Amino acid sequence: MIVPIRMLGIATSIFWVLLIAFIALAAYSVKDLSVDFGEPEYTITAEGELNLALPLYVDNRGYYSLKDFHLSTVFSDAEGSEISRSDTIVPVIPHGENVTITHNVTLDPLSLLERGEQYLFNDNDLNVSFTAGLNFAELLPAEISANFTFPWGAPFYNFAVGEPSFEVVDLTHVMVSASMSFENHAVFDIAGNIRIELYDSGDSLLSESQTVLYVPQYSSYEDNIEFALPLSASSLSTVQSGHFEVYFDIGVAHYGPLVVPYG
Repeated sequence: MIVPIRMLGIATSIFWVLLIAFIALAAYSVKDLSVDFGEPEYTITAEGELNLALPLYVDNRGYYSLKDFHLSTVFSDAEGSEISRSDTIVPVIPHGENVTITHNVTLDPLSLLERGEQYLFNDNDLNVSFTAGLNFAELLPAEISANFTFPWGAPFYNFAVGEPSFEVVDLTHVMVSASMSFENHAVFDIAGNIRIELYDSGDSLLSESQTVLYVPQYSSYEDNIEFALPLSASSLSTVQSGHFEVYFDIGVAHYGPLVVPYG
């Protein structure tokens, strides 16, 4: 699945501004050198990783070649632990040629979740260390480094399961329903399912429900979940309080249980 990014945010803009400024400074005497960038795209790999492809177009119409062009991007969490490292190397950009460079940055959602569930439910800032370098006219090596933050949008921001309601549907069963809502702040669409187990005040599993969902990026979701229970005086008494256990499976990430008490 390829998802074009509609809004890159300040972090991506800073990335490209720094890169273009660096190339201009390193090759200041080449007036016919032009640099431009295309629209970045996200893809989900077969391994379930998120790959951000950043296209860069370099038109070297000057008299000299640009050699050993390299880009390096390191993502780390708030504690400084490395999450991902990506490197792109172009041995030479000959004079008189137009070259397209794609810098691929890969993020593994599972590695983020291992650092805490906040990346699934809360927006965060990832720390980014960026380095770019090249050799101009085989005489002038140059390199620049910068640090900035990259906004991570939570796929299940503000996730909530409401208080359950009860309705007797016939002489043998009662229907339990509750609302479920969240906002997808991620740069990718959510496609998968959520399984919810219903437990009573004695921690006994009463029923479970599964919801298949598709939620586009930057959109909200709200729907009801329903559980069918056998009707009895004891079941109506114990189910008035308890908890839900929520399991998430969206392809790029698996998580659970998230315990949500009620009553």
